Amino acid sequence: MFYLYFHCAGPGEILIDRDGSEVLDLIEARDRALSLARILVEGAYGTRDFTDWHVYVSDEDDEEMLLIPFADVMPTIH
Repeated sequence: MFYLYFHCAGPGEILIDRDGSEVLDLIEARDRALSLARILVEGAYGTRDFTDWHVYVSDEDDEEMLLIPFADVMPTIH
């Protein structure tokens, strides 16, 4: 079990996760980070550019565990 924080950051802006979440492993942490990015992108679709944003997943000592780019959940045009 890990206790991790899921901060979101982009050019000139940081959304700090002050509460954190308990996850079983880094796979669950990655899934949670992708879900968070997806929620933010879908909630602001067309009104905000998340191209350079990422989810910074860290432990209680602020050690980086994962860095997930929002690009992983951005819609693509085929």
